[in-house]
Amino acid sequence: MKRYLLDTDVCSYFIKGTNPVLNRRIIAHDGALCMSVITLAELRFGAKKNGSSRLPVAIDRLTEVVEVLPWLGSAAHHYATLRHALESGGEPIGSMDMLIAAAALDCGATLVTHNLAHFSRVPGLAVIDWSV
Repeated sequence: MKRYLLDTDVCSYFIKGTNPVLNRRIIAHDGALCMSVITLAELRFGAKKNGSSRLPVAIDRLTEVVEVLPWLGSAAHHYATLRHALESGGEPIGSMDMLIAAAALDCGATLVTHNLAHFSRVPGLAVIDWSV
């Protein structure tokens, strides 16, 4: 079965419920969805920074239906390769984005993101934007 790893921005949009197209696509792919623990860390940080009492509950609910993948040592090999490629080419992306991309490469998932500008630079990474 094809797997879809959700990026932090997509999870945030889904939690907010502001994009009906994205919401329908995520619901339609139930059972094939996952997120990196890196994404979960970013979501938790955002909730802490926001000070909202609603966001941690919404994040907990999301983790009940979306599998949270650990960041494995095997992903470190992908990270090293892609960081070297991006920095050598003069087009690096953010550190957290590289960790998330490495996780997607490691598990063979398509990355669902609204940030195609960054992630489309990652060699070998399948990306899709479900928000449009």
